[in-house]
This record gives sequence, structure tokens and C-alpha cells, in this order.
Amino acid sequence: MKKIAITGNIASGKSIAENYFKSLGFKTLCLDFVTSSLYEDNDCRKELFNSFKTSNKKEISKIVFTNKDKLKELEQILLPKIKKIMFDFFDNNKNEKMVFVAAPTLFESGFDKFFDIIILISSKKEIRLQRIIERDKVDAQFAKHKINAQLDEKIKIPKCTYVIENNGKKDEFLFELEKTRAKLDIL
Repeated sequence: MKKIAITGNIASGKSIAENYFKSLGFKTLCLDFVTSSLYEDNDCRKELFNSFKTSNKKEISKIVFTNKDKLKELEQILLPKIKKIMFDFFDNNKNEKMVFVAAPTLFESGFDKFFDIIILISSKKEIRLQRIIERDKVDAQFAKHKINAQLDEKIKIPKCTYVIENNGKKDEFLFELEKTRAKLDIL
């Protein structure tokens, strides 16, 4: 089984890519969804409350995107749990030819070492900024904090197998995803 990561900075188009591969029948896992589900888990909520005096995801997001020490604290709580769920996904799908995991903070978490192939979805910073403002209904300053909390794309690109640009129309992006899927089929 080939383990394929779909990564990219916030608002680059990872969800579109994940949904594209899912629509073709491939098994996919979204680590954003896994993270959100952990905020609903009672044991995890208790741990979060002990560290942040809240277990509300939006409130914690505001804290960690402006405080690197608190971000590290959050990662110490969540990353081991996310890793276990990801490895369970691998085990449950070991007979598949390939599986896809959408992992926004693949390199920041150190999870890149668990994948055979890494696809980076790349998008210009100003486009991502506008997407965050519109999607999350936040101001530009908060959106910039979210963008700056992740490693710059320039650091990630040399570590990736494929880089797919998503700066234009959705149809163009889907066409590029199809070209990459065709390459994966012959591996």
C-alpha cells in the first residue's frame, strides 16, 4: 500500500484534492476532521480545559495562533492522538493499492516520515488570505496569523513528490489533480 499525503498551507485547496481522490473510490482521511473530532471527545476535552481553561476549538485557535508556546502545548495533547488514528486508518486499509491523508501540518507535526508520496497543494499567499477571510469570516489580521503559523511553502516544496498549483479556476485545479492521479497509477 502506498501512503500518500496531501498537504499545503491553509486555504490552498487540500479539501478539494482529498474529495477528488475520494470521489474516485480511494480511501481518504482528513486530519483536520480528526482534530475537530478530538475536540468532541470527553477525555480530550478535559485535557484541553486543564491546559487552556476552555475546550472550545475557536477559543483555543485564537490562543495558539498568536502564542507559539501554547501551540506546542496543544500539539503535545493532540498529535499523539491524531497519529494513533492515522495509523489505525493505515492498518484498516492495508489491502488498498493506495490511501490518501489530507494533512495540513504534515511537516510541522513530523508526520511526513510516515508517507511514501507527498502531494503539496500550492496557492499564492494573497489568494489564501482572501479565502480564509471569506470562508472563516475573520479579519485580515487573524487570517495572517493563521497563515504565519505554518511553515512557508518554499521550505516544503523540496520535500514533496508532486506540487500542484491552485491559483485559478476549480476546473484547472481538477485537471492538474487528474494528471497527478495518472502518474500515481503507474507507480
